[in-house]
Amino acid sequence: MAAMHGYTKVAVRQVATAFDLSRFTSACDLGGCTGALAYELARQYPGLKVTVLDLPEVIEDAAHFRPDGPQTGQVSFMPGDFFRDPLPEADLYILSKVLHNWQDEKVHQLLSRISRSCKPGGGLLVVELLLDEKCQSLIPVLQSLTMMVLFLSRERTLSEYRSLLQAHGFTDVRAAYLGSTVDAILATRA
Repeated sequence: MAAMHGYTKVAVRQVATAFDLSRFTSACDLGGCTGALAYELARQYPGLKVTVLDLPEVIEDAAHFRPDGPQTGQVSFMPGDFFRDPLPEADLYILSKVLHNWQDEKVHQLLSRISRSCKPGGGLLVVELLLDEKCQSLIPVLQSLTMMVLFLSRERTLSEYRSLLQAHGFTDVRAAYLGSTVDAILATRA
């Protein structure tokens, strides 16, 4: 968890400010681990309440990573499995470094669950390292190879994410290439 927390912290400010998220009043960070991104979103958007949904054993240890500051009151933690348990209601759902862990079948299953929970006009923020269309950038290619070897999963291109998201009712798919450890995609539920 400490490694994941540190890896996430590197880009949270860039992710939180990649798009104007001020129209959202509630968010649910699925698999949000220590809440690093949730706390930064709360800091950037004082009117945003963020729920982090993760496995009970993760939630139990997340308190060790709680920062100081007024934004901590905007963030809550809920134990659950995003493949089985009901998803909390939210205007914005977040998947940060989640989809690259799963093969397409599981990705479709998760996106379908989010699509059913997300009201029209709601958003989905996907935070992943995007492969360029020609796979010329070495770091995303190596990351994708690592994911294939470890989990039989992979990194994806923006076109692949756009197809996945549109298949589940998400439109206006926009990307922000952050030049960091991750990139960001924001899509709107039709």
